[in-house]
This record gives sequence, C-alpha cells and structure tokens, in this order.
Amino acid sequence: MAVDHNILLARISSDFGICGSALGWLQSFITERYQYVAVGAQKSLPTICVSGIPQRSVLGPLLLAMYISPISNVVTAHSLDHHQYADDTQLYMVIRPSADVTFTAVSKCVEDIARCSLVPREWAASQPSQDEGSSVPTKAQRDKIPSASGIDITGTVVPFRDCVKLLGVTLDSVLTMERHVTEVICSCSYHTCALRHIRPLLTLDVTR
Repeated sequence: MAVDHNILLARISSDFGICGSALGWLQSFITERYQYVAVGAQKSLPTICVSGIPQRSVLGPLLLAMYISPISNVVTAHSLDHHQYADDTQLYMVIRPSADVTFTAVSKCVEDIARCSLVPREWAASQPSQDEGSSVPTKAQRDKIPSASGIDITGTVVPFRDCVKLLGVTLDSVLTMERHVTEVICSCSYHTCALRHIRPLLTLDVTR
C-alpha cells in the first residue's frame, strides 16, 4: 500500500497531537529505508523507499490506522458504524425488517471513501473482490430482509453470505458459532494427524 510519508507524518502531528521527540522517532522509523530484490545469490542495487511502512512490525498496523483515520469521518457522515484493524475495515448498519430496507448508505459511503482519496485508488478499487456481506437477524426476521441482490460497492455487487470470516473468527447469520467451532475442530484434527509425520523426530511421544 502506497502510504505517503509526508501525509502520514502531518496526520500524526495534526490529528493525534504527537510532536517533538516522539514525532522525530516515528519519522526516523518510516523514512530513509532501503529495499532490494534478491534472487538466489544475486541482489539488485538498494533503492530508497519513498512511501509505505515496514510490514510485520509492531507499529505497522497502528501507523496505517492513523493514515486512513479520516475514513471514520466519512462513515459517521453516513450514519454507519465501523471497526478497523490495519487495512481491514468492516461497516455496520442497523436494519429493521420492512418493505423499504435498502443498503444505499453502505454503497454511497464506500463510493465517498474511494472518491475522496483517503486511501490509494488502487487499494480502494481492489477491495470489492475481497468483500462479503452478512446480516444478523433473528430467524423470524431473516426472510424479510432483501439480501438476494447483494450490495453495490463501487460498481461491483457484493453478495450476502450465510457466514463471514472476520479476523479469523467465522460468524454465521444467526451467531450460533457452530460453523466456527466446526472449523476449529477440523483444523485441530488436521494438525494432530500431521504430528504422525514427525513422530520419529519426537523425543516425547505426544501423539498418544
């Protein structure tokens, strides 16, 4: 993701009030870094990174959240709620089963975010292919919500699913957690069976 260093530092200072030595530390952390491409024993010449933040760093998710923090103002303007972790953003809205239920607010909110350059255009344009929608009504209300057509997100229809995965947790449409428990059991079973392949290397028999 192309994070502009000047915009990030200005936002850290103006929006979050970080200045002085602390701001200098953050500037030193994200600027004057070099990158190169290595293939086997061959390496390209180092090139300075003019944008971006270090991935897999402790500060990475926090700095990215600061960079795209104005998104919250757009979401609030559309009377929606949202949760964010790094570049993972979920929009929430309260819906009541009726004949005039629409998801226009969600569509317009995403369009405004993509249009006002709060995030890089290539990042915003790539998100609909990764998105999913889910409603969490009671069983009696589920059939009353018009979800068959999905939600239009910047020209791409995002379908509703019976379950969605949020940061590793699988949520079904009625929050029973049965799907998540099943997936955890399957994962544990797979890795337990995989221990058989390294059993000869184990000094303690943990497969019993």
